[in-house]
Amino acid sequence: MLRDFPLQVRIENTNLCNAFCTMCPREQLSRPRGTMDMPLYTRVVRELASGGIKELHLQGYGEPFIDKTIIEKIRLAKECAVPYTFMVTNASLLTESVCRELLDSGLDKLKISFYGLTKGEYESVHRGLSFEEVARNVEGLVRLKKKLGRKTPVISLKYIGKFSKFLLFTFRWGLKTQVSYARLHNYGYGRKFNDPKTNKKNRTCPIVTRPIMQVLWDGLVVPCCYDFDGRMVLGDLSRQSVREVWNGERYGRFREIHRKREYAKLSVCLHCDKLR
Repeated sequence: MLRDFPLQVRIENTNLCNAFCTMCPREQLSRPRGTMDMPLYTRVVRELASGGIKELHLQGYGEPFIDKTIIEKIRLAKECAVPYTFMVTNASLLTESVCRELLDSGLDKLKISFYGLTKGEYESVHRGLSFEEVARNVEGLVRLKKKLGRKTPVISLKYIGKFSKFLLFTFRWGLKTQVSYARLHNYGYGRKFNDPKTNKKNRTCPIVTRPIMQVLWDGLVVPCCYDFDGRMVLGDLSRQSVREVWNGERYGRFREIHRKREYAKLSVCLHCDKLR
């Protein structure tokens, strides 16, 4: 039976980004762009903490460090005793001063998207970013963390692409920090990298079956991060509590459709390659 309160919540602190990476369908983003304000964030995080949340992910369809209040938001979560905090970044904005604040913020894990072994490969994927600059930022963060003797955040470089190249990527970065690998995905309805297996009858979603909530920067709640354009709104935390949304009628209907595997009723989910 599903809990009456989420254990993991993913808050999109901003959907603004300074890059146009090829795997992200940012050109299809039609919803408003902005950054979650502190009053809304504070209210939501305090409710999450009192409700017993275990994990808070602080990023969404944007680069989190564009948000000038991101360090304050991390600190608030830790002050509210959220056990585990996590972020994903492209590391392009990690200046030394930002790195020092980050290392003092209490963040538990930072995953860095770094898809490329060379300048040409990296910049063909992370359009708008500089390979040399980002590599220096990553090395600077790792070096400063060691110098200051910090255990957190755990830093992991994530590579997407051919596994054969990941072996070379591991050789380049593995002695400096953690590395991880992932395959390209469709970002829900945004890309067509993989066959979504729509003919398979018993597909299930690893997110819907777990107590995970996805919140957009303006407080709207959607099924998951793959609904990047916010097409299926399940609630609004600017007007409702977390508990009201999580146990609300719209969320209930959505879960029932998944339980019955009637995905044709959900255009956002039908062609998602995460349904397996």
